Amino acid sequence: MGTFLVYILKSAVCLAMFYLFYRLLLSKETFHRFNRMALLGVMLLSCLLPLVKVTVEQASPVNAQVMSMEDLLLMYQWNSEAVVVEEGSRPFHWQEGLVLVYFAGLFFVIVRHLWSLGRMLYLIRHSRCERLDNGIRLVVHRRKLAPFSWMRYIVISETDLKESGHHILVHEMAHIHHRHSWDLLLTEACAWLQWFNPAIWLLKQELQNIHEYEADEEVLRQGINAKEYQMLLIKKAVGARLYSIANSFNHSSLKKRITMMIRKKSNPWDVPSTSMYFRWQPLP
Repeated sequence: MGTFLVYILKSAVCLAMFYLFYRLLLSKETFHRFNRMALLGVMLLSCLLPLVKVTVEQASPVNAQVMSMEDLLLMYQWNSEAVVVEEGSRPFHWQEGLVLVYFAGLFFVIVRHLWSLGRMLYLIRHSRCERLDNGIRLVVHRRKLAPFSWMRYIVISETDLKESGHHILVHEMAHIHHRHSWDLLLTEACAWLQWFNPAIWLLKQELQNIHEYEADEEVLRQGINAKEYQMLLIKKAVGARLYSIANSFNHSSLKKRITMMIRKKSNPWDVPSTSMYFRWQPLP
């Protein structure tokens, strides 16, 4: 168990350092696709680097400090050889308390995630569902929720579909086209293990912002009037968002999204996307 704690702490430090570099170097750029890959790479590297063992002939002061911290965490082993103070009992070490707190937090974030997923699936199951092109399903409900997409589903209220259906559907189709839901699943899994690390929650927020920037760009590529679309964002900015694992239409700072729309794009990775105009047919 001590080895596992050492791995988690090393991973958390790597994630925090890499995310700090990202914030300093890339966060204000319009390289949305590159930034998205960079954030996913940060999570992957933070999980893999602690598994790499590097040996040196003479430890530096930093290495020596890290090694002493590892020895402190590994000093106590939870086994039958624990020191007995009284008959049938043993002392309660701080490592045990640390493990209990960690797994209590892990249990909480997993339950919260499953609860959110269950509510979303319940809404999808008990709403009217229609088939769009490319196997995408349109779920129409009567609740006052902001439109969102998850995997191959687009969930929207009847009111939003009637008032601004085309703009919203193009936006949510972009999320599905770019497979943003898979990014969120990966980030959520990383957040389970590093729930105590503020960097993972900031990274998730940053990644969701990039998802919205990419979807907004796709809307404007389809020839939709920018001012009309921005007014729609302002109108829908106050809608409720209940599902953190989905891409919500009104996610992210409105000011940031509008700023990104009017900022000059310089991303060399951007390529013209395939047409996302569509039609839907009611299910039999």
